[in-house]
Amino acid sequence: MPKYIRRAAAVLALGALLLPLSGCATRANGGYYYENHSFRNFDIRSLQGNAEDAALTDTDNISLISSDKSSAGTTVKTAEEVFHRATVSDAMLNVYVSPTRSSRVAMNLGVGEEIELAYYNDAFLQVKKQGVLLGYCEPGNTYSGIWDNYFGFLPEEAGMAKNKNSELVPATSKLVDVRLYTDKLEIKMKLATNGTSIGEPFYHRNLCMLQEDTLVKLMDAIKLFEADGYKIVIYDAYRPTSVQQRWFDVVRVHKWVADPSIGMGGIHDRGVAVDMTLMDKNGVELDMPTAMHTFTDAASRWSKMTSTQRKNVDYMTDIMTRCGFTYINSEWWHFQDSLIENYLPTDHPIDEIPLVYMERSGS
Repeated sequence: MPKYIRRAAAVLALGALLLPLSGCATRANGGYYYENHSFRNFDIRSLQGNAEDAALTDTDNISLISSDKSSAGTTVKTAEEVFHRATVSDAMLNVYVSPTRSSRVAMNLGVGEEIELAYYNDAFLQVKKQGVLLGYCEPGNTYSGIWDNYFGFLPEEAGMAKNKNSELVPATSKLVDVRLYTDKLEIKMKLATNGTSIGEPFYHRNLCMLQEDTLVKLMDAIKLFEADGYKIVIYDAYRPTSVQQRWFDVVRVHKWVADPSIGMGGIHDRGVAVDMTLMDKNGVELDMPTAMHTFTDAASRWSKMTSTQRKNVDYMTDIMTRCGFTYINSEWWHFQDSLIENYLPTDHPIDEIPLVYMERSGS
């Protein structure tokens, strides 16, 4: 196993020891995924050498959670706060003298200013600039960069999953945040935008999760594409089963959005598939037959294409298959791990996956 995988794997493996998972949910049309969310009562801080380095949060809210909690689970202020680098990104930031909106606004910080933020309470953060405490600001979506070292974490799981013959066989899941291992690809999770076929997001985080073994193969592809001057752009990866089901209920065409109750299900909910394209050194995506997730026959590999589009599709396919992926004919963008039967379909809501402070392991 490459060293960049081994280093972060030590942290992830510990989660498997601390939190064994038991039981598999059963739907009326057959048991095929977990409904119990293994992380809900899991104290993610137990994975950290320094408990103050961890945070559980929703990315819709920038409030940082301190290391101490009361017995009721409410957050309480600690004596020593942990500050995180951030940048004012969306609007002017009001900095208050005291942690209350009724206090005087000491100053306004403009877009692009680099600051440091720390948790104070559920309503306010502390603001520093170049190590000097300026005051307090409200949590919100006005900061960027604060989650640079926070990555999605799920403990390792085990259970039963259907194989190609619809037989239940032992399966495992070790989903990891792709960003923890590499920054040499572009992540644009389309299902987190309004640009979906249902006209609204299925979830709100630009969080890309894959099985660790699948990621190792993807890293091989990244190197080959990079040598030719290209970068992978991922538009979809791990897709919770409930999202798969909701999407199928709208599209109702199995070849474009798989019915998770049929056969092996949707594959994406096993964390072994990516919907992807390529961009060049200038950040321009290559000419492909259709836009991403265009559910018509024009998106198929046997559709009529220009010579450039055919060349691009064939080139991308050649690299991906050389690195251990297979493809489907109905979608030029879809690639899946050649080994899928031993991986467990799961239904972890993307917006609820814990974010853990971890140093990146390499690229």
